[in-house]
Amino acid sequence: MRTLCSLLLAVAIGLTAARPAAAQDMDFGYRPAPEPGEQPAFIVTPSRPVKELVVVVTAGGQEYRFEKGTVSAGSAQTFAWKRDERVTSAEAYVRAVFTDGYVSEVTIPMEYSYGGQLEVDLGRASADVQKRTVTVRVSHPVDRAEIIAYGARKAVLDQGEVEIGAGPGNIDVPWVGDPGDVVLLDVKLHSGNAWAGFTYSPWFLDIPHEDVLFESNSADIPTSESFKLQHTLKQLQDVLDKYGSVVPVKLYIAGCTDTVGDASHNRDLSRRRAKAIAGWLRENGYDMPIYYHGFGESLLAVRTGDGVDEGRNRRALYMVGANPPPAGSGIPSVRWTEL
Repeated sequence: MRTLCSLLLAVAIGLTAARPAAAQDMDFGYRPAPEPGEQPAFIVTPSRPVKELVVVVTAGGQEYRFEKGTVSAGSAQTFAWKRDERVTSAEAYVRAVFTDGYVSEVTIPMEYSYGGQLEVDLGRASADVQKRTVTVRVSHPVDRAEIIAYGARKAVLDQGEVEIGAGPGNIDVPWVGDPGDVVLLDVKLHSGNAWAGFTYSPWFLDIPHEDVLFESNSADIPTSESFKLQHTLKQLQDVLDKYGSVVPVKLYIAGCTDTVGDASHNRDLSRRRAKAIAGWLRENGYDMPIYYHGFGESLLAVRTGDGVDEGRNRRALYMVGANPPPAGSGIPSVRWTEL
C-alpha cells in the first residue's frame, strides 16, 4: 500500500503548513512522491457521512473537477490527476455537504516530487555551536536549504538560503543567526523537485548559580544550603516562561569534583551529588525533564595536579536545552541519566 502524507500530521515531508478549517470532520492526504507510472493524487476521508463531495484540483494551470454523491464515514476517496513531472505543486478546493446539512469548504496546498522522496533521519542529529552547523542524515543529494532561525518567544531572528551540495549520508547544514540567541531552526532541504523539512534546536544555556556546599564525601544536601536551590528554581521558571513555548526545555546537571581521592570514586560521588540536586528540584516543584551525569575530576574549573583540594572544582553545572549539550559547548558527549 502506498504511503500517504497526511495533512493533519506535523510531518513536513512534501507537506505545507496547511490547517484545514474542518479538521474535525475530514482527514486529508496526498501522494508525496508518485512512483513511475503513478499519478499524483489527493485523498479525502470524512469522519461522518457526506451526501455531496466536490473536489477541484488546480495543477500546472489546469483544473480537475471531481464530484461524489454519498460518502460513508471513514471511507477514503482518492482523486488523481494527470502526471506531469514538470509540475510539483497543486491546490485542492474541497466542498463537503454533510447529511446533517453542515457545509464545509477548505483549500489545501500540496507539494510533491517525482524520482524518490527525500527523507531526513534525525535519530543522530547533532549541532556544533562553534561551527554553526546541524548534522543530519539524508536519503538523497541535497542542493540547498532554506532556514528560519527563531529566538525567545519564537521571534524570527534571521532567515536565508544556503547551498549544500552534499548527500546522501550525513550533511552539515549551516544555520543563520547568532548562536547565542538562536533557540529553534526551521529547515527545508531541497533535492531536485523533492524536499523535506525538519526543526532542530541547537539552543544551550548555562544557569548561573551558587554551588551547594556538600559535606566531605557526602551527597546529602545540607538544610542550610537549600536556599541556593530555591533561587535556582526561580531561574528555571524564568527560563520556562521565556523559552517553553518554543522548545521542550530539558535540564542537565553535571556533577564535578576536585582531584583529591580516587578518580573512579570521584565520578561516583559527583554522580550522586548531581542526582541529589536533581531530586531536590523535582521534589520542590520543577516538573520538566531532568538529566544528570557525574564527570568527577574530568571537568576541572581550575587545572590542578592530582590530589589538590581546590574548592572551585567541587561544583555542579546546570544547563538547559532542547537537546543534550552540543559540540563546542565544552561538555563532552555522554549518556545522560534521566531522573
